[in-house]
Amino acid sequence: MFASKIFNLNVIKTVTPIIRRCLNVQSHQIPKAHFTPLANYWIYQQNDKIKTPPTISNSIDLPNGLTWVPPLIEPAGILDEIIAPSTETSETPKEAHRMLIIRRKKMKKHKLKKLRKRMKFVYAKRRQRREMKKEKAFQAVLITQCKEAEKFSAEQYVEDKLNKLHEIVIPRYWKGKKYPEFIIRQKMGLPPK
Repeated sequence: MFASKIFNLNVIKTVTPIIRRCLNVQSHQIPKAHFTPLANYWIYQQNDKIKTPPTISNSIDLPNGLTWVPPLIEPAGILDEIIAPSTETSETPKEAHRMLIIRRKKMKKHKLKKLRKRMKFVYAKRRQRREMKKEKAFQAVLITQCKEAEKFSAEQYVEDKLNKLHEIVIPRYWKGKKYPEFIIRQKMGLPPK
């Protein structure tokens, strides 16, 4: 507030000689006491109090001290009747429909390029996670194979194969007839299992 008053006074001091020159009046002809500076409308002035318009009330004061408010009735003819759109197909032909299809295709392509550019690093991160998951699964399979290989014993393997080779195979049929295993063993002369 104080700064704006100082600013106004400085402007008035600088403007008065210009006004005198414009009027072609000598400074000694007009005494300073009689010269009133013009109001400068370019400079911000303090706002006057805004007077609000008086409120229009529809209430009517009656002589017996009561107030009567008439009911609000919409004036007739202001609102038009709302009509539903017709269900019949419009006869106006669609022009350049092929151009619309081409434009839509171009926009889809453009948006896809834009999306790929925007999501480049997100997609790369997803791809990396997928590759890491596959690599971990592959390494787990390799570790299980290594553990099985460490458990393998060549002597035990050869011994099992020799036992299987010397093992007597008991047939399911004896002379074209099916018998239980213990009867076939008896007929072959083998000890019971």
